[in-house]
Amino acid sequence: MPLESFASHEINLSLMRELEQFLDTQSTAHPFQFPQWSDPGGKVIVFREAGKIRWSGLFSLHRPLGRKAPWIRAAQANRGPVCDDPELFQQATAQLPDALRRNRICYIEISPERVQDSADDARVVADPGWRRAKTHRVSLRLNLTADEDALFANFRKNSRYEIRRAERSGVSVTEASTDAEIEEFLRAHGDLAARKGFPLDELERMRRQIRWLISSESRGALLLASHEGAVRGGVVIARAARRCWYIWGATQTQPNLSVGQILQWQAIRWAKRNGCTEYDFGGYTPGATSGPAWFKAGFGGTEVHFLPAERKILQPVQYHAMNLLLRTKASD
Repeated sequence: MPLESFASHEINLSLMRELEQFLDTQSTAHPFQFPQWSDPGGKVIVFREAGKIRWSGLFSLHRPLGRKAPWIRAAQANRGPVCDDPELFQQATAQLPDALRRNRICYIEISPERVQDSADDARVVADPGWRRAKTHRVSLRLNLTADEDALFANFRKNSRYEIRRAERSGVSVTEASTDAEIEEFLRAHGDLAARKGFPLDELERMRRQIRWLISSESRGALLLASHEGAVRGGVVIARAARRCWYIWGATQTQPNLSVGQILQWQAIRWAKRNGCTEYDFGGYTPGATSGPAWFKAGFGGTEVHFLPAERKILQPVQYHAMNLLLRTKASD
């Protein structure tokens, strides 16, 4: 059967539920592939077999060069498409160019949540007409099947100490439920971005996505850490199938008090309570001895390497022009 394509604003409640049910059966699912994560103008593309969704992809349609070349458009599936069946994945993905060509797309980029074995040189797409990215993602995943005491005992000594110190100091961690709490977290996240110098995600998008997570039963949470009547930090977590991801975080720097560890501990506990068997800490730098990666490694876990993203060029002339403009911009 051919692929079915829907604009994000065309997704009705029935299709929304069908997509959620499908994604929650797939080990390669990711929260970024749920239709509620879509930006305005995005597309949801599905493949059915015997009337049931067997493959789905949430694609953002964006302009890589912005206003400089608005006619150059790309379609990108962040952590998708999703399909656990390797053969069916190839069959449906082969139809993507035809499904997106009418949108005047210059290139398609996909980066599904497909784990790479250490000695595996496999590719996401078998078709040599796709180009493999030179870089690949790495994450850190914690197996949650042990009980809480065993999990805690395996944390780094420093991580355990900071959790207990925060508890002794009276830090409380609660689930946010109001718009005011979301705004407090967004302000904290903006302050952190300004201090650390990393680009801030678009606030309205974050606001919309956090609202969806906290209003949906067991889909995710915004956890806030408070001390002496003030919010000192927070984390956003999201679930797909039986895995939970750390999405965003922000903490204040305070002398003699760190809330980052207790927030992650409560996020891990939330994941266990909601039936997850793995907790994914997000982007990770193997071997780091400082910074976020060193912090994440304090909770244990296993490095996970993903197959590199792949691109399919649909308009070679435009793609060549885009690369020339990007090189020119980089040399300015």
